[in-house]
Amino acid sequence: MRRAIDLSFWPVVIALAIVLPPLYNDSYVMAELVLFGIYFAINLMWSLVLGTAGLYSFATPAFVGAAAYACAWLSINHSLPWWLFAPIGIAVGAVGGLLVALPAVRLRGVYFALLTIGLVEACNQYVTSDTENLGGAQGLVGADSIIPPSKQGLIDGYYYAYVGIGVVVAVALLVYWWVSSGRLGLRLRTARESEPVAQALGIDIPRARLAVFVITSAVLGLVGAFRASYDAGANKSVFDFSTLLLLFAMIVVGGINSPKGILLGTALLQYIEQHYVSWGAPRLILLGAIMLVITLYTTDGLAGIPRQIGRMRHRGAPAADDAAAATMGGGP
Repeated sequence: MRRAIDLSFWPVVIALAIVLPPLYNDSYVMAELVLFGIYFAINLMWSLVLGTAGLYSFATPAFVGAAAYACAWLSINHSLPWWLFAPIGIAVGAVGGLLVALPAVRLRGVYFALLTIGLVEACNQYVTSDTENLGGAQGLVGADSIIPPSKQGLIDGYYYAYVGIGVVVAVALLVYWWVSSGRLGLRLRTARESEPVAQALGIDIPRARLAVFVITSAVLGLVGAFRASYDAGANKSVFDFSTLLLLFAMIVVGGINSPKGILLGTALLQYIEQHYVSWGAPRLILLGAIMLVITLYTTDGLAGIPRQIGRMRHRGAPAADDAAAATMGGGP
């Protein structure tokens, strides 16, 4: 069954995306919106792997970071212009996803998770130690930027980046709905629910999982390419374990199977992360508490709360009717 697109929610989001930049016209707000777009696009692709395919992969930052470093290195050392970052990033992401998925896609549960977490940490250690080629802990600086040199640091410059991330998010959304609503998504959900049933239906499970892994990795490579053009370089923060946990918390809080929920979870946790930095450790405790409450008391994050309330009302309706009948003297 094809999943319907919420025609009441997304037009409002698009309208806000158009109205907010000129309304605030502030460099800090624009930078926050660009960062939100980066996180949202990453989380959309990750949710396809975690939710739709049921693969416990934590390699998401690895593909974003690998693409960013590849584009930045080529730009600094071989004068690659920013408008060629996209095909390079997509290729790096797709090839990286293929290399990881081919030997690992048959693994299950915790084994796949451990392998992909190890991959992210290996990338982190490698870029940190390679000071000669990758800049070490300082990263790469001086790549070509989507923001023109004359606009660097100005509000006008952020509009270039804002339009760029808008295109990336649009691509991520289209890919999400294409995979989730198509045959590939149906096969993946069937395999996630019951592999014996999927095999009985003739579904090639490893092939379907390999396909979604490569597709999402390619889009993550596009995100990494944009990040390199936005930052005019690349740095190891994308490989940090704290970044991985923040992105994962955004998906869990929002709802792993809903683009709307992912958007809400990303916005909420990014706001807390960015605006309460002065809190220090209590900020992290707050993030953990929100994640714990959402996990314990909701079935599908923020996105599932309206449906959950609806089901509670539906279950309570017959009891209310019986109570009213008893009060009026009616019998069963």
